[in-house]
Amino acid sequence: MDQILFSRVKFHNDQKAFEYIFDAHYAALCAYASGILGSHEDAKDIVNDCFLEFWNKRQSIEITSSLKSYLYIAVRNLSINQLRKRKQKVSLSSELTYPFYKQEEVSAKIEQLQQMETLEERLKEAIDSLPKQCRYIFFLNRFEQMPYKAIAKKLNLSEGTVKTQIGRALKKIRLEFEGVKTKGEIFLFNLVCHF
Repeated sequence: MDQILFSRVKFHNDQKAFEYIFDAHYAALCAYASGILGSHEDAKDIVNDCFLEFWNKRQSIEITSSLKSYLYIAVRNLSINQLRKRKQKVSLSSELTYPFYKQEEVSAKIEQLQQMETLEERLKEAIDSLPKQCRYIFFLNRFEQMPYKAIAKKLNLSEGTVKTQIGRALKKIRLEFEGVKTKGEIFLFNLVCHF
C-alpha cells in the first residue's frame, strides 16, 4: 500500500495519501526517534521535520527499498544530526527502546502496519491475477490517471472495450475486499476502486 500511496503523493500531489502515510507511521517513528534521542519532545520535532522534508521534496525522492525503510532511515539520520548538534555522546543500540510510549500502543501500531502490509499484498495479488491487457488498462486508469478516451487511443481500442476491461478489474478486486471493515481496508479500496 505504501508504494501506491507514495506514487499518488509524488506524481499527483495527493494530500489525503500523504496524511494517510503520516497517520500510519507517525507514532512508530516517534517511538523510534525517542529511543535514540531520549526525549519525546525532540522525537516529535524530528519526525515532523522528516515529514515536512518528505512533502517538500516528494517529486525528487527516489525510493529503492520501501517507503517504511526510507522514513526510518531519514528519522535515524535526523536524530543523529540532532545528537551531534547537542554534542552528546550517545551509544546507539540496535535494539529499539520506547521510553515515552506504552508498550501496548507500540505493539498495536506495529500490528496495524503488519495488517496493512498483508492487505497491500492481497491487492497486489488481485491486480497481478488480472489478464495482461485488463491489468495494463486498469493500471493506466487508476495509477496513471488516464481517462478512458486516452487509453483507447493509446491502445487502439474502443472506449467501450476500455470501460468493460476496467469494470472486470473492479469486479475482481471488489470480491477480494468483500466484508471490508477496518479504516485501512476501506481507505485502500476507495483509493484504488473509486469511480
